[in-house]
Amino acid sequence: MRKTKILVTLGPSTFSKNMIWRLIRVGVDGFRLNFSHGTHEEKEKIIRIIREIEERKKLFIPIVGDLQGPVVRVGKIEELPVKRGDTVYLINDEKGDAEKKEIPIPNERLYSMIEEGDVVLIESGRVVLNVRNVLDFKIKAEVLVDGVIKSEKTLAIKGKDIPLPTLSEKDVQDVKFAVEKDLDYIGLSFVRTARDVKGLREILNSLGGENIKILSKIETKRSVENLRWIVKESDAILVARGDLAIYYDLEKIPEVQRSIVKTTRELGKPVLIGTQLLDSMCENPVPSRSEVVDVVTAIREGVDALLLTGETAIGKYPVESVIWLNRIIMEGEKGSIMEVEPREEELYDRFAHGIVQLSESLEAKIAAYTRKGTTAYRLARYRPTNSVYAFTPMLKAARQLGLLRGVKAYTIDETDPQKAFPKIIEFLKKKQEITLGDIVILTAGMTAGATDTIRVEKIGVS
Repeated sequence: MRKTKILVTLGPSTFSKNMIWRLIRVGVDGFRLNFSHGTHEEKEKIIRIIREIEERKKLFIPIVGDLQGPVVRVGKIEELPVKRGDTVYLINDEKGDAEKKEIPIPNERLYSMIEEGDVVLIESGRVVLNVRNVLDFKIKAEVLVDGVIKSEKTLAIKGKDIPLPTLSEKDVQDVKFAVEKDLDYIGLSFVRTARDVKGLREILNSLGGENIKILSKIETKRSVENLRWIVKESDAILVARGDLAIYYDLEKIPEVQRSIVKTTRELGKPVLIGTQLLDSMCENPVPSRSEVVDVVTAIREGVDALLLTGETAIGKYPVESVIWLNRIIMEGEKGSIMEVEPREEELYDRFAHGIVQLSESLEAKIAAYTRKGTTAYRLARYRPTNSVYAFTPMLKAARQLGLLRGVKAYTIDETDPQKAFPKIIEFLKKKQEITLGDIVILTAGMTAGATDTIRVEKIGVS
């Protein structure tokens, strides 16, 4: 069983029912909806398609609603191809003029922060500009990296944090939509402190979305500096490498990524990596060798899931991208993963650790009954090499567990763990997940939030 999960971003390349089903068939475990683009009506249609497939095929598919956050985007402009050495002009306006090479910046606060010598990054560094002169009504800049400047692409000043609120009015409306449509995770963009996560949690609770989990995106220098407290307050972490390049030189990103993954795993939270994993596959049917090495590195750091973005949202080869990612993961998981010493274990965490150690010793599979998913999260923390099957009476919990490394989730119509165990064994036999002679460790919590019960069974032996 492949342990590392695959999430993909849906976009114009994959908005049809046929494409979504094809993506699931070739290995997709969950979907990301980017609130930076498109309408609620479009997303409602996509959610309905996913849930219809989920119900018909008896699957449990997590959906992440990714908030735009405090991001500044290029205004309206016709596509402007630029070459290294070209001169362009930044203007504080909603619309630009491609013929005059005027790039519109509709945000006055960011525009006023630009100084001579600054490096301006468009679309996470796909186009890089060096500011030469700040004039009265425009800013003169030199192109450092060839590319195409397009409307609505992200814009940032390297090394500078724009003082904007973490949640805009648009974000709040998107959160309301996410609660109404019962999404499973909210991606919180440009997190800077744990207070940002708490603020979103308060909004979710006030809207009746307390069961929606928060996926905090680490993509600013302040979030890296405050990582430990952000991880504690969050339900999961996404290493968003594209925007980290605004604050760190490219050669430092691998070590930053490794540190974020290590800290998140130490604190027992799921961790994902996204942005430009197989970026060349936006245009080509085969990834580059360096991309394969990058993905294998992430797998062996022990991440829970990998997220494709442009590859499946706007790329020419979305299905092929997933097929290749699946192939790379299967090969990458044959190697050893980075060892991490857990920090701040509670009593039930240590109990779960003991279960994982026992499963390694007995070469046993693990079957966990979990009401809201807590036991499964505890088990996944210790990266068991054997299969973990999680059974929950809650549909949302089963979906949310779809992000966890090595965990396969199912629903079960039973609220008593002791009565659930025989049903779990029979279900796994019918699914041919276990067979004669297999050893299965059954675990659960007798009270909500606990992990304190264990039973060992050898299949077919009384």
